[in-house]
Amino acid sequence: MAPKSATITVDANLATAYNAAPKIRQKKAQAAMRRVLQESRETRPTVPHLSPQETALFLRINGHLSLEQQSRYDELCAKREAETLTPEEHKELLHIIDAITTLWTDRLQALLDLAQLRRVSPQQLMQQLAITPPVYEA
Repeated sequence: MAPKSATITVDANLATAYNAAPKIRQKKAQAAMRRVLQESRETRPTVPHLSPQETALFLRINGHLSLEQQSRYDELCAKREAETLTPEEHKELLHIIDAITTLWTDRLQALLDLAQLRRVSPQQLMQQLAITPPVYEA
């Protein structure tokens, strides 16, 4: 990651006054400027960064069907509810259900791996990430 830099705009009159000041005053001004910059760095909120391993796990946890797959799944489920599903469509629906099962299994494994990496229980991790278990209809 490239180091961050700050830019300070200095009025031309201020620069002239600084250059005309005795060296002792210039050093005091530099020290004051450094103090202000240091304080701004210390009070700046820190942004959390994920390791490459955590990033990969989050990508798996947040994985989902493509829009096309989800749309087709919804369409096939509607046909199943209406009892108009053809045998070929039934096979297609089962194939998509297998893909969903695989996806959810991978998501769960990634969640377990992330909990282990962070040294918390899966339940604690789910609370930290505001993940609620899905509710299934009977």
